[in-house]
Amino acid sequence: MPVISATQQAALCAAVATRFGQPIRYPSHCEALEASIAQAQPQDGRLSANTLRRFFGLVKKTGGYHLHTLDALARYAGFADFEAFVAGTFTTADAIPDIPELLAFPRLQHAERLLMGYFLGQITRTDDFTANALALRLAAHPAGQEYFVESYVDLAYLNGAYGQVVREYLRHKKTPEAQLYGHSVLFLGEFLAEDEPAWQARLQHLLALSVPPDTHPFPRGRRAFATIAATWYKAPAQPLPAALWAQLLDEAAQIPILPTDAGSLPPFYNYFPAGYYFLVAEAFFLTNQFEPLVAWIELTLEAYPTLRHYEHNVFNELMRAFQAVAALRTGTATTWDSAPLGAVLTTHAWLRDYYQVHCWLASLHFAVAGPPDPSAVAKIRQHISRFAQKRRMPFFESLAARIA
Repeated sequence: MPVISATQQAALCAAVATRFGQPIRYPSHCEALEASIAQAQPQDGRLSANTLRRFFGLVKKTGGYHLHTLDALARYAGFADFEAFVAGTFTTADAIPDIPELLAFPRLQHAERLLMGYFLGQITRTDDFTANALALRLAAHPAGQEYFVESYVDLAYLNGAYGQVVREYLRHKKTPEAQLYGHSVLFLGEFLAEDEPAWQARLQHLLALSVPPDTHPFPRGRRAFATIAATWYKAPAQPLPAALWAQLLDEAAQIPILPTDAGSLPPFYNYFPAGYYFLVAEAFFLTNQFEPLVAWIELTLEAYPTLRHYEHNVFNELMRAFQAVAALRTGTATTWDSAPLGAVLTTHAWLRDYYQVHCWLASLHFAVAGPPDPSAVAKIRQHISRFAQKRRMPFFESLAARIA
């Protein structure tokens, strides 16, 4: 049997998934892939669904793979055979050697892999705007892509080191979901940087990308965020177009309801099932569209009623902050207890570094609407201004200026 490294296997998995049109995550995907390969290249015979499950890591496997299996998968991915796949994919200029410490990832439990990704994210952070060399290597490594780039989403450094990491990640991982995630995150950075030529160009590319049916709610939500932000930018004084509202409802209806039980995940990961709903709500909050925000949060709680009692979660506390501001601005509330959000941000430093500005924005809404206190208002504005300058995100300072 030929020797295949973990990096080569992950790259071949990604190439096959790209041809197939979606990531191979479930046994049913392997059955559909088996039929697709048989139809595309009948001369290879059938690769059994069991073989495919082993190759894609859905069941435990020891030993290697027959050359016939590797050749058939490589041909399905568009290469002459497995040797041609390796030669065409891993050139001298592009090849990233395996990172020895990551070769043990398959032996870790899922929660342990996430913890390792968190650790890698913390140790590769830099104080300047240049990505750490290890972070760039991780962006090219299959395990690093999944458990570092996609898990440690370091938005505070989006217009700096993390943005460079995402660009390197996009260069190496071509699956539809990866491309959707990467470009939607880069759109966010460009929009917050108020770089209109860049985000307009990114938006066109982003909207042209395919969205496989089982795409994770967060990448879906990030693309919806981009659509809402761009629509608002064209006509900030106009109400949300009915067609866009209908589009958001339609996409939300297509997303499977995920369970809120996150017992297997470490607390730092801050698992949140309603990712699509959160990012749409965030877009409405950051564009001061409060009536649709009220309606959207009501829809969120209908879809996920357990969120009413979901505690110690950054995203849920942010949703409650958005809800309080929307109620204030639509005349149905006058107070907000910021303590729960502040407490959960304190214990989740990686998320706090970005979402702290949302907390300040919510506080600013209540400060300007409450009893006159010019010094308190000025202090909050100063916090936002410093954040915007430090993170190269002037949009937040512009938004604060519009809150009165």
